[in-house]
Amino acid sequence: MREQIFEKSYRRVASAIEEKRIVSRQRAYLEPRIDIENLDIEILSFPVAILLVKLMDDPLLASRYSIAESKRAAAFLKRENDEKIIYLATTTFNWNVSLNSDITSRYKAYAFMIDFPSYLKNVPEYSPKWKLVNRILYKGNVLLTKQDLVRLMEEAIKDRILQQVLKRQNFQLPEDAAAKWVNKIEEKWKKYKSRISLRKPVKLSEDAYPPCIVSLIEDVKAGKNISHAGRFVLAAFLINIGMSPDEVLEIFKSSPDFNESIARYQVEHIAGLRGSRIRYSPFKCENMKSYGLCRYDDVLCKGIKHPLQFYYKRASRRRYGDKIHEN
Repeated sequence: MREQIFEKSYRRVASAIEEKRIVSRQRAYLEPRIDIENLDIEILSFPVAILLVKLMDDPLLASRYSIAESKRAAAFLKRENDEKIIYLATTTFNWNVSLNSDITSRYKAYAFMIDFPSYLKNVPEYSPKWKLVNRILYKGNVLLTKQDLVRLMEEAIKDRILQQVLKRQNFQLPEDAAAKWVNKIEEKWKKYKSRISLRKPVKLSEDAYPPCIVSLIEDVKAGKNISHAGRFVLAAFLINIGMSPDEVLEIFKSSPDFNESIARYQVEHIAGLRGSRIRYSPFKCENMKSYGLCRYDDVLCKGIKHPLQFYYKRASRRRYGDKIHEN
């Protein structure tokens, strides 16, 4: 049975690496399923998979696995009834969640209510939809659809799994049994990780920055006080193209309200060096428009949906000596 547990655990991790989700052996079944006939193996494979990922000691793999498991959990949650979801949210995460029982309200389409401190702590992403000013507040609570609440729970599950993987602790795992599976994971992960690494140009190319980033940098250098969203986008973009936190901080030093300790914490958090240990990406172009940060160019930005897509496309052309036609 021990070997079966390790094999099942390995398949969970391998699926996270290959598919970015936990799927069954048959690729046709994309919806998660529980192996009822081998329930003991199914249950034990989860903590063992966490231990295998922990032994890899790779934050990027830890993040990928945590996201995959949280998406699997969210898929199960979507099938549950409202009362079960509330029970899980309150008992597992200690959230103050309840049904929106005021059927006379014009917001009755929102089935759930959550206190805004719990909401703010678990906002899943930087996008206009999740900003508190764009949510409906009712009797001191944020109104949510079932999909919204499940998404918040997915984020909390991801953070909890990631904390378990990254947590430094002593544990005993039979080395002879684990080594085989850790080696298999390492072999598979190397192949996929190399693909991620190849996306980054060898040398930073400032002339490959998209117009929106150029505009933000010009504003910072001019001593203008750019918005919080603008600072996040600029820091996330520069981190993702290979700048170190110290190099990013040098750019922000021109800001009129620059505070190095606060700025360092924020930049290192975006870089995945603090907090959840997840490196954030800048907004996609659609959200950049919502924040008023887009500087669309009819020629340069045609077909572009993300600032990093713009950068990698132009930087890779310059890297290989291809001529870029501006008009």
